[in-house]
Amino acid sequence: MNLAMLSLLGLAGAGAYYGMKRKDPNIQLSSCFFERVAVPFSSLFDEYISNNGLIIDLVEKDYVCTNTPLKELYAIELVGFDNTLNYLPEATIEEIFRDFKKFDDAFLFYAIHKQGKLQKQYIFSHNKNLLQVIGAVYETKLMSGQDILNTIYDLNLQNSYYVDEKMLKRSVNIDFENDKTPGFLSFKKISRQAIYKNLTDLDLIQAYKAIEGVSRADIQKLFSINFEGVVWTYFDFYTKRIEIAITSLLNAAKWSGNKEIFTSLKEQYIAGEVDLMIVNSLAFLKKYESSTIGALGTCLKNAYIPKDIFRADSIRRTPLKYRDGEFDILVDKAYFKNYITTLHKRSYPNADIFGLDKNRAFVNYSFSGENNTPHMCIIAESGSGKSVSKQKIMAQMINLDFSTGYASELGKVKIRSYDVGFSDEVFVNLVKSNPKNNIAILSSDFASFAYNLVNVNPNASREEFEADLVFACDLMSVILESQNAEALNISELALFKEAIKKIYKDNNYRRYRVLFLKDTNTEMYEKLKNLGFDDNYYLADLEGDEFEFLRKPLLSDITAFCKVNSSNQQLKEEDRKAYSSLAMKCLAVEQLDIFSRFDKVNITDTDFLSMDLNNFKESSLFTPIFLCIFQKTYLKDRDNALKCKREKRVQPKLFYAIEESRNFFEVPYFEVMLKKLAFEARKYNVHLCFIAQLPEHIPAGILKQLSTRIFLLIPSKKGETINEIKKHFQPNEKVIEALNNTEKHELCIWYSEGVFNLKFEISDIEMSVFNTNPNIVA
Repeated sequence: MNLAMLSLLGLAGAGAYYGMKRKDPNIQLSSCFFERVAVPFSSLFDEYISNNGLIIDLVEKDYVCTNTPLKELYAIELVGFDNTLNYLPEATIEEIFRDFKKFDDAFLFYAIHKQGKLQKQYIFSHNKNLLQVIGAVYETKLMSGQDILNTIYDLNLQNSYYVDEKMLKRSVNIDFENDKTPGFLSFKKISRQAIYKNLTDLDLIQAYKAIEGVSRADIQKLFSINFEGVVWTYFDFYTKRIEIAITSLLNAAKWSGNKEIFTSLKEQYIAGEVDLMIVNSLAFLKKYESSTIGALGTCLKNAYIPKDIFRADSIRRTPLKYRDGEFDILVDKAYFKNYITTLHKRSYPNADIFGLDKNRAFVNYSFSGENNTPHMCIIAESGSGKSVSKQKIMAQMINLDFSTGYASELGKVKIRSYDVGFSDEVFVNLVKSNPKNNIAILSSDFASFAYNLVNVNPNASREEFEADLVFACDLMSVILESQNAEALNISELALFKEAIKKIYKDNNYRRYRVLFLKDTNTEMYEKLKNLGFDDNYYLADLEGDEFEFLRKPLLSDITAFCKVNSSNQQLKEEDRKAYSSLAMKCLAVEQLDIFSRFDKVNITDTDFLSMDLNNFKESSLFTPIFLCIFQKTYLKDRDNALKCKREKRVQPKLFYAIEESRNFFEVPYFEVMLKKLAFEARKYNVHLCFIAQLPEHIPAGILKQLSTRIFLLIPSKKGETINEIKKHFQPNEKVIEALNNTEKHELCIWYSEGVFNLKFEISDIEMSVFNTNPNIVA
C-alpha cells in the first residue's frame, strides 16, 4: 500500500471517527463498528501526521484541539492596565511549583510577538488550571478558541495589521460567523502558505545556555529592540521530565568524571530541597540587525546562537508541537522569577482615542468605558503641546478626515468647545468647511449677550425642574462672588428657590410688552414688529416654541416678590430679614443688566458647538457668563439624552472641552457648582474636559471627580512639574515612574485602573491645522 492510499484511508477513517465524536462525544468506540475500522486507520493517520505541521482540527469555546499528544490547547494574553512592568508574584510562582509539578501537562509556552505596531505576549498550555492561576494575577480570562486560532496564525509572522475604528485589526482574520468553510480548515490553508514563505523569510536563533547574574528578564527593553519576530520560551515544571533531564546530564558527566555535582543535584531534587525547571527558547526573526541576537539574550537571561539544524522542522511544526530537546536547559526556580510580566495596556473595543505607547505599540483608550466617570483634565504648561493634544483628541473622537473636513462620527459624538485665545480656530473652520457637518460657531461679545437667570421649565419632570432651580441658585452665588460680594446663605438659597417656584405656579409676575425689547433685544424687537405685533402687545400672549423664552418672568420679578415679603408681617422676623437681604442681592445682580433681560444666547441643536470666550476673559463676569452659555448647551443636551433614553436609542457622547480652567475656579462657588454638575452629567454621557497649565489651577474637590488625568511635560521643567503633581495629586509609585519616563509631546494618562503613555501620530497636514505657535507658519 503506497503512502497516498494510506493517507486517503486514514482520512476516511479519521473523518468518520471525528464525525461520530462531534455528534456525541460520549460514544465509546469499543461498543461500535468503528473500533475495528476507524481506530486502526486513525492510529496510522496519527502516526503519519505526527511528523506534519501543527494542525488544529477542532475549535471550542475556550480551547482548540491540536495534533499533539495532549490535544486541548488553552491560552491567555498577557495584558494589564498600564505600561509599567508587573512581574508574576513570587507567591504565584511558589503555587505553580507546589501544585502543578506532579502533572505531565505542567508546562507552558511563553510567546513574545513584535511586528510593527503590534506587540503582544501570550502564554499557551495544555493545563487549563495552570493558565487560570496566572490569568487571575492579571485579571485576564482564557482566550476563546477562535482567538487562539487567529493568534497562532499571527505567530507565523505572515499577517499584517491596520488601524480601523480605533482598533488594530488583522488583514487576515478567520471569521467563524461569516465564513462557510470551517475555521480549522481555513487555518490549515493559510498556514501552509505562511509556512512556505517562512522557510525563506525567517532566521532562527536558539538559546543554548542561561546567562548567570541576570536577575530579571527586561521585557520592556526587548520591545525597544529593532526587530520583527516571535520569541518562544518553553517552561516545564513536570517532576518526571526534570528527573530524566538530570539523569541525562548525569550520564553525560560520567564520561568527564564530574558526575558528583549532578548526583548531588538529583538527590536534592528528589528530596524536595531544590526546585528545578526545563527551559527551551527559540526566536523566529523576520527583520533584525546584527546586534539583535546579543540584545535579545541579555533581555531574556539566555545566550543565543543562529540555528540551522532542524530549522525547517521548527518552522513547519512550530514550538507548540516540536522543540529541539538537545537545547533544553535545566535551571533553578529563581530563573522563573522576574521573567513573565505584563507591559501593554489592554485594548478597549469602543475607544475614544488611540496612538502609540511607550514601546511604540498600538494603544487605545476610552474615557467612559475604562472609568467610573468620563470626566478628565489635561494639565500642561504653555509650549508642551496641550492645545495640539486637545484638538487631536477631538479629531479622533469625531473621526475627522483632514483632506475633506468631513467628520464621520460627528453626531454619535458631539463636541462643545469653549476656547480661550482662538487656539481651535483653524480646526473649527476645517470642520465647518464641509457642509455635511452640523456645526455652529457662537460670537462672544457683551453686545450680543443676555441671560434670564430665572428662565426654567416648570413643565419638566420633577428631577429636571429641581436641577434647574439648583443651577439658578448656584449661578446667583457665582455672580455675587465674581463681584466680591457674599454668596447666598442657606436661608437665602431656600427663599430664592421658593420665590421662583411661587412665581411660576401663580403666574404672579409682570406682563411685559413688545416695547420692553426695544432697548434690551433690538433684533427680537424688529422681528416682532415685522411680524405685525405692535408695541403694546403682551409677550405672554405670543404663541409657538420660538417665543417661549419671552413668556417667562425676569429677575426683577423675583426682586419685587422678595421686597413685598420683606414687609409681610405674617412672616417670622428672621424670614423677613432673609427676604430683605435676598432682595438687595437680587437688585445688585439686576443692576449688572445682562442677567436681568430675556435670553439672547441662542443655542441651536448642533453636533459641534464652538465658542471662543476670549472677549470675556478680562471681565469679572467671565465665569458666570461661561456658566450661562454652558447651562443653555447642557440643558439642550440633557433633553436630547433623555429623549434617546425614552426611545431606547444610544445616547451620543458629549465632549465638553473647557480651556484655561483657572479663570473659572477663581470664583470659589464655581467649585461647589461643578461638583454637582459633574456628578449629574455622567448620567447623560457628558464628558467634561478641563484644560489647565498647572495642577493648582484645578481644586482638589474637582480633581476627585476626574477619573482621567492627562499630563504633558516640558523636559527642562520635568522635575519641577512632577513635584507639583505629587503635591496636589498624591500619585502612587507607578504614576511617578511613568511621569519620569514621559517624553516631550507624550501624554501620560493616569486613570482609574492604572497609568500609561500615549503619543499621537500627527501628520504634517494635521499639524498645519493644530498649530498654535505664532513662530511657525502653517
